[in-house]
Amino acid sequence: MKVFLDANILFSASDVDSATHSLLDRVARHGKLVTSAHAWEEARRNLERKRPHLLAGLEEMRRRLTVTHAFRLPPDVDIVDKDKPVLAGAIGSGCTHLWTSDRRHFGQLYGKTIHGVVIISSVQLAVSLDGKEA
Repeated sequence: MKVFLDANILFSASDVDSATHSLLDRVARHGKLVTSAHAWEEARRNLERKRPHLLAGLEEMRRRLTVTHAFRLPPDVDIVDKDKPVLAGAIGSGCTHLWTSDRRHFGQLYGKTIHGVVIISSVQLAVSLDGKEA
């Protein structure tokens, strides 16, 4: 399992007491965590503006991630422009999953596979891991 983390997941997981952080720990035990410089910077910028006290949690998380610079978005993928770098990072880095809580832009894609990448919510990811840990 190679999971690409969207900026909103990085943001939430920066709180070490959050359910998202706990789920990230579970994912790390079963595979590899990946994000892009684009997603990392978006999460850092949003934390700085909204929850600066959690920036240390984001920085601590950095050592557990691979930050990819690989981007590949096939021409047949139709997605909102602002989310293209996220999906392109997941596809380009060979991830099996794209973990996002962005229901507005990715919600209709939850559970679907796009060029080898399953778009997945936190709940879907937790259910998937429950089967692996049983």
